[in-house]
Amino acid sequence: MKKVQNMSDDDFNRNIYNLLGLCFDAVDMDQTVDLLLNAIEKDQKVFLSTPNLNFLIASQKNDKFRNSVINSDLSIADGMPIIFMCKLLQLPITKRVAGSSLIETLNEDKRCIKNPVKVFFFGGQDGVAEKAHEALNKKKGGLISVGYLNPGFGSIEEMSDQKLLDKINNANPEFLIVSLGAAKGQAWIEANKHRLNANIISHLGAVVNFIAGTVKRAPKWVQNIHMEWVWRIKEEPSLFGRYWSDGLSFLALLFSKIIPYAIIVRRGVVYSTPLIEADFENDILKLKGSITGNVKSLLCENLLKFTSRHADFTIDLKGVNYLDQSVLGIMLLLHKYAMNSGVEVTYTGLSPYLEKIFKLNRLDFLLKYNKNDGKSNI
Repeated sequence: MKKVQNMSDDDFNRNIYNLLGLCFDAVDMDQTVDLLLNAIEKDQKVFLSTPNLNFLIASQKNDKFRNSVINSDLSIADGMPIIFMCKLLQLPITKRVAGSSLIETLNEDKRCIKNPVKVFFFGGQDGVAEKAHEALNKKKGGLISVGYLNPGFGSIEEMSDQKLLDKINNANPEFLIVSLGAAKGQAWIEANKHRLNANIISHLGAVVNFIAGTVKRAPKWVQNIHMEWVWRIKEEPSLFGRYWSDGLSFLALLFSKIIPYAIIVRRGVVYSTPLIEADFENDILKLKGSITGNVKSLLCENLLKFTSRHADFTIDLKGVNYLDQSVLGIMLLLHKYAMNSGVEVTYTGLSPYLEKIFKLNRLDFLLKYNKNDGKSNI
């Protein structure tokens, strides 16, 4: 049985938005760096996800992969296609925060140079983690490597052996960089994040290669014109197939989901007075009118009360004429709570229009979540 967990103020303090069933924090590079360094200073844990287009496409077909991003503590937009879609939907996520750029920024940060962040490399191709370890320590910047480990090509269970985890923990890293392939890396983090003592854990596959020098990152001018993907194909021709497939899937989602919903957003919604009413006796949170970011604090206040009761509850949407992306982001956090607590959150009273909004946003899985098997099927 899963341990019952509360929603916390930290969850609801996140400036989070939904995009096609994934959560994204509206943070820029400076804010991300501050959040991570603050976590290290206060000895807090952060599961950092860096969804790019490949993450987004894979999450449409892989429930566990999607849930791993929803389960993260910080989710940053790593990819210009993500930013493009956010702009179409008028979301305040306007700048890419690439995982590789994050590492470069930390390595150049004055605070880190004064007190270097201890990094551990887990995974990567044969010999690459060792090269990254040696290369990082030669530069003597804001990051220092305290170890590396290549677990081979075993299963998640084999890579979760306590002896392997002990080798990582004994090095006392503050930032654990995982490189096992996106889906496998996220799954490994999900399985072991509570057994690891690193403050920050993130799957940053390409970063290890960039630091090791086995793959060259695109020059700044190429990054600035948003053509880094072309450079990556030049450096790693094997990526062409993945990029081609992801590109086709991106176009399909763009025309079938993003543009139709963008039309709804830009057309505007007839505003009606929001109403949030808590019925604790019947475990029902009743919503009516236009539920947007304007009433987010009141909505979160009531949700904190419901989740603290550790009991199943229902969100009645009868009479709701609109939910914006910030509220849909809150619903993803509720899904995170449901997965980790065993409590079921049920949505009822959806009009055909609201059902359309859920489907266009790839959130219909929220309506089908089953706490008994922990699965959701789109």
